Amino acid sequence: MDEEYSKELLFKLISAKSEYEVKDIIDSEPFLIDLSNWRPYGGYEGNFNTINNQAKNSIAALAEKPINSIDALLLKECKIRNLDSKNAPRTMKEAVEVFFGIKSGDFSEISERERRNIAKNIMIIAEGDKKRPNIIVADTGEGQHPVDFESTFLSLHRGNKNRIPFVQGKYNMGGSGVLPNCGEYNYQLILSRKTPELLKKGQPDKWGFTLVRLHVATTSEYKNSWYEYFVDENGEILSFQGEPLEILPENELLNSGTYIKLYNYYFPEPSVITLNLWRALNRVLHFPALPMLLYETRKFKLRGTSDSKVLMGNRMRILRDDRDKLEERCPPIIPIIAELGKFGKRTIEVSVFKEDTGREEFSTPNDAIFFTINGQTHATIGRSFLKTKANLHYLADSLLVHIDCTDVETNLREKTFMPSRDRMRENEVSKEIEAVLAEELGRHEGLRQLNKKRREEQISRNPEDTRFLEGIISKLIKKNRSILGYLGTDGNIKDDSDIGDLVAKEYAGKWMPTYLKVRGQQIKQIAINSYARITFETDAPNDYFSRESEKGSFIIYPDLMKSYHIWNGRITAKLFPSRKAKVGDIKDVIAMLTRHNFEPLVVEFRIKYVEPKDSGSKIKLPYLPSLAKIKNYQLPQPVLVYKEKKEGCRTWAEIKKDDGSSWCGEDIAKVVPSGDSKGVDIFINMDADVFHDFLNRQHLTKKKQEFIKKSWQSAIFLNSLVIYNDLAKMEKGELLPDVIKSVSKVVLDLMCNDAFLKELEKAED
Repeated sequence: MDEEYSKELLFKLISAKSEYEVKDIIDSEPFLIDLSNWRPYGGYEGNFNTINNQAKNSIAALAEKPINSIDALLLKECKIRNLDSKNAPRTMKEAVEVFFGIKSGDFSEISERERRNIAKNIMIIAEGDKKRPNIIVADTGEGQHPVDFESTFLSLHRGNKNRIPFVQGKYNMGGSGVLPNCGEYNYQLILSRKTPELLKKGQPDKWGFTLVRLHVATTSEYKNSWYEYFVDENGEILSFQGEPLEILPENELLNSGTYIKLYNYYFPEPSVITLNLWRALNRVLHFPALPMLLYETRKFKLRGTSDSKVLMGNRMRILRDDRDKLEERCPPIIPIIAELGKFGKRTIEVSVFKEDTGREEFSTPNDAIFFTINGQTHATIGRSFLKTKANLHYLADSLLVHIDCTDVETNLREKTFMPSRDRMRENEVSKEIEAVLAEELGRHEGLRQLNKKRREEQISRNPEDTRFLEGIISKLIKKNRSILGYLGTDGNIKDDSDIGDLVAKEYAGKWMPTYLKVRGQQIKQIAINSYARITFETDAPNDYFSRESEKGSFIIYPDLMKSYHIWNGRITAKLFPSRKAKVGDIKDVIAMLTRHNFEPLVVEFRIKYVEPKDSGSKIKLPYLPSLAKIKNYQLPQPVLVYKEKKEGCRTWAEIKKDDGSSWCGEDIAKVVPSGDSKGVDIFINMDADVFHDFLNRQHLTKKKQEFIKKSWQSAIFLNSLVIYNDLAKMEKGELLPDVIKSVSKVVLDLMCNDAFLKELEKAED
């Protein structure tokens, strides 16, 4: 095909502001109308399911494009240096250090100007419609020659990067997951020029381009639609002479590399891309190997926004750019080093943000725990896990947890992470990971302190309500002591002895620690079928195991340790018995705290293996404390919630502000972990529609209305506690709000008779 015609057609497609203009171009070009000039993407017409079942949302799908750009840039530098697979860097961090001079791939130490210059190698540009913009991803990577399009950009399952150790792309989908999000016709323009230095001998220097679209099946002959791309009358990718093209913002040139345009791309929250899209991509690309530049060409009338913004990922924001959003007296990253089952020893990085930081600034309800490979998110776990499994309900909305899985064995990663890079498979590996995460996060004293602090700030106490409920329940218990078992004396009713001193204290520590010693007795006992948490004292700071320079590590010999963390001068280590442990054995153990350029700090102690703990295999009757001991237990905290503000109570609006849940007249109650041992807090809606409907049907005095109010409060409190206790045993406590709605419809009619009102009157006396 004539090169001038090809070039003219390309610029028409680049200039098109919407998919409808693209359709007009196709309908006006005879060779594009001819269906014989379109070929199926990936070489087969059954590609619809492969392409449409990749990423869970448009943001995750889009993230694959800059990830491919990072691969292309690193491959370009590798090939220019004539490095083969044996001599090439083994990891992305190593590649960035070798090719860009950034030590350990850490961009926190270079200037903002240097970061921006590197970021210009990968640009994400928005143009066109404000709700459904065209998105352009352009890079200065290696690029592809027209003859290689079908084996690279337009291929599926060919595995053309499998032997390259430091790149991210492994599944060879060509970033096709974006196509379902490209408007009504699913148009994607692909333009590329191979870096001239990398051309094969005698290979012509050409730009190549094509357009991808969805071919809609309109007859019964085909079961599914398929994606296809156009070629010229000879079946070749359209091309023209290689030269710089003025196609970037501000009339900048693209000399070589790749330019991809996605028409009318769908975003769940369309806005200036330097705001919502920037935040979302920072979550998906938690710690990308290279920075990228987002550029907004559409004109929005929004204050405080810029046309361009460098994207470095949330980890860099936490470590450098947005440290002012972090909770005071907390390091940017709180490290917990733990053995995550078959994933081996991982550093669980926890960041805590101030309460006034936007709830979706760094994490979201569905994405709070991030598992990454080479900085790209491959799976997430939502906040509900932090609230219910880790027992950090009041802190969960302000947490971001990150686990780097880059060096996990490839076969194990493939069995655990889905190719869509958005979730883990439900199997033994993921279940074990979740169990360890729940325990380590829930047992961290620093996180428990902060959770308690947030709880104290959020819960409004009314001593009168608590005394009333205690009086009612005490009378019920005297008549029927088995009620304690229903309420959960071993779980939801809290023993005061379980609530330790969690008051946050000022602590700085020394940059380089000076001592290490064991707390308590020198001989520690471990049951041969359990474990022990042993505490050490030191003056190391809280970020000693996570800081970027001169960080240390903690070592136990022999290697019995499954996890450790440091908080306010105390290192807590979880030790398991050796496989050969026998009851009565006493073993010498060495603990070592490493120090950069200094001798490590060492302390010795002994462990004694003791009789196994009761496995709980025998059937036991529920433990019921004697009446004399009942006073040692605290009832869960009742929190009354009204539509409008009342002293000592919460409001619907405050509930939404606290945890994002929108309450209205249909809601009845919710039960949340208090963070104190296994205790809970019970929120009761005192302006529920069911409650007010009952009052409106009665003709009651103010005193009787007050009794009805107490009846509602006590009934919802007790029913919520009993039902939650049973649901929690099945790990379904989150169903309580829906279940209690059904119970609430009849509870007042069943309770509010003359006999019950008399009991209420006695309780008031």
